Amino acid sequence: MPVKRLGVASPAAYTNAFTLLATADVACVASVIIANKGGVELNATVYIEPVESPGNPSNYVYIVNSLVVGVGQSFETFRFAMTVGDKIWVASSTANASFSATVAYESSGRSNIIYSSTQPGFPQVGDIWVNSSTDSVGVYTGSGFSTVATVAPTGPTGPLGPTGPQGATGPTGPEGSGISILGSYATIELLEADNATGNPGDAYIVSPDVYIWDDQNSAWVNSGPFVGPTGSTGPTGPSVTGPTGPTGSTGPTGPSGATGPTGASVTGPQGPTGAASTVTGPTGPTGASVTGPTGPTGATGAQGTWDTAQSIEVKSDNYTLVLGDAGKLIRCTKATSMTILIPTNAAAAYSIGQRVDIMQYGVGQVTVSGDTGVTLRFTPTNKLRATYSTASIIKIGTDEWVLAGDLALT
Repeated sequence: MPVKRLGVASPAAYTNAFTLLATADVACVASVIIANKGGVELNATVYIEPVESPGNPSNYVYIVNSLVVGVGQSFETFRFAMTVGDKIWVASSTANASFSATVAYESSGRSNIIYSSTQPGFPQVGDIWVNSSTDSVGVYTGSGFSTVATVAPTGPTGPLGPTGPQGATGPTGPEGSGISILGSYATIELLEADNATGNPGDAYIVSPDVYIWDDQNSAWVNSGPFVGPTGSTGPTGPSVTGPTGPTGSTGPTGPSGATGPTGASVTGPQGPTGAASTVTGPTGPTGASVTGPTGPTGATGAQGTWDTAQSIEVKSDNYTLVLGDAGKLIRCTKATSMTILIPTNAAAAYSIGQRVDIMQYGVGQVTVSGDTGVTLRFTPTNKLRATYSTASIIKIGTDEWVLAGDLALT
């Protein structure tokens, strides 16, 4: 069975986009090797996009998801089957990951088995040679026989030899240099701008982490949070609840406008009865229609208080928000995925600053989307993460909203 490398990649750090590692050109069994070449651990994700449903995330097959690969370590996934057209997509939390996809597949060549002490002449791809002298088993790959196994019997275990004398203790090595905290910066970009290079042991605090100069990789490496000893717990302060403010009075209702008078009803005179007359008498005029003036609008009542209960709307399927949903909590209970759609300002003129809260109460994942013409800002995705996750959408422009809360990574 021939083996070949299907693809390699070293993608940039993950920013909401995966990198195509390889596309299967034969039916095969594949695995992916992930290697960490950097100075910090990374999280790696590998998934298969089946050829039968391209671009459909619900059918993606995740081989590993957010797998932690330590510094200097590598990891090989389990073997998985692929058909022609299946795609392997990868992502890493840093730019120091190397991905390699290797596959084994059936060959159309012959598969003859030769048992002899000398290499057979004129071999073809797929021929198997069992060396009767060494008991090794090789497969011809086109350029030579590659040893894949041995059929030699395992001999008995020999007796345990005596323990050798203990060697002399080597000299103590020189004392290593520690790290020196040289200052602090608000961001790593400011640290790198002022200190393009450093010396071994140089360190700066970029709150809350400590960055140490790595001379081997010529980079500032995050070594984790800089945490001092925990101080003693102070006494608990008294619990004081302020008084509740009075409820504002309801504004007066404006007076109703007066009803205008009804126009007079006038009936024209009846014409004389003529012999076989075809002339119809005239119809009297219609009275004038009069509408009274509209009364003035009453004053707006005082602002409500924060202790007012939030209204909860239960939705069990896809739903488009309406103006009356402002300030409400939309509880989504569908067992499969569903979408909450934000309408345009022309369809529902929310005020800038108004918001709607959303809860994924069921197992179906909730996606928040904007209608055509609506811009929705979010990070990392516009999907709620899991059951009981909540998020808020806030209007920040005429047709611009922002989504924030417990959102899914992918």
